[in-house]
Amino acid sequence: MVTRSAKLSCRNNQLVVRQEDESSGEMCEYTIPLEDIRTLMLEDRQSIITSALLARLAEFRIAVFTCDEKHLPNGVLLPYCQHSRGPKIMQSQLEMKRPLVKRLWQAVVRRKIENQAACLTLCGCSGDEALLALAGRVASGDKGSIESQAARMYFKHLFGKAFKRSSDDFINSAMNYGYALIRGQVARSLCAFGFQPSIGLQHHSELNNFNLADDLMEPYRPIVDYVVASELDVDSPILSKLHKRRLMQILTQMVWLENERYDLTASIEAMVSSFSNAISTEDPSALQLPRLTEVQMGVYE
Repeated sequence: MVTRSAKLSCRNNQLVVRQEDESSGEMCEYTIPLEDIRTLMLEDRQSIITSALLARLAEFRIAVFTCDEKHLPNGVLLPYCQHSRGPKIMQSQLEMKRPLVKRLWQAVVRRKIENQAACLTLCGCSGDEALLALAGRVASGDKGSIESQAARMYFKHLFGKAFKRSSDDFINSAMNYGYALIRGQVARSLCAFGFQPSIGLQHHSELNNFNLADDLMEPYRPIVDYVVASELDVDSPILSKLHKRRLMQILTQMVWLENERYDLTASIEAMVSSFSNAISTEDPSALQLPRLTEVQMGVYE
């Protein structure tokens, strides 16, 4: 996370950061191996980054986020055409039959609601049993709009009856920040696997280049919600650097994907891989989705 003015370049497959020391005022240089980086957040709008570094970041499949004047993510650099079977995968995506699309969306919505129920349980809130009951009612394609019914119930129990998802407040800013990080990681993995992220299952906006990423990130949203509700001071007037740093750490949160534990970023890659398998076999049960069952940070080794 680059929060102060800096010059970023590349040397020997290392990210090189030249920055003025806050205490002494002298220029300092820091280096970080690119293979150890998954996400680069450029929060400071005065920083300079070389085109050579941008190219290497793409080659290492590192998601690079830019921020707006409010220091919220508004753009992401994604890898391009790196999968050896990219055209074949994109063709299979375009040829998906409607029944398969509807079954995949059913699985996504059901797991999202199950994770919302788990979030309420972990936060000690009521309403989890009612959400699990709704999850069992999700039909193919969610033709009964169970997802929206669950969302209204979920946020009411998590943040109170006065909470509105459209409000410009700390809670929404924090959740949007976390959602943007996960959205970028899902889009990065989709591009790396050769998918076209603008062609979605349920999202179909012609103005959205990340429709498919918005579909597949849905089960991850309750993980962000949990961190915001349980670890951040929701009465804080601003989203501080410490808040943002904790939200970025969500990418190392441990989650379950079927019977395997992954950190969140690795789970996204595994999910996208299973999505490819589900399409090629026309078997929606092959899609592996994250399950929120515990809260534990990954450990760097």
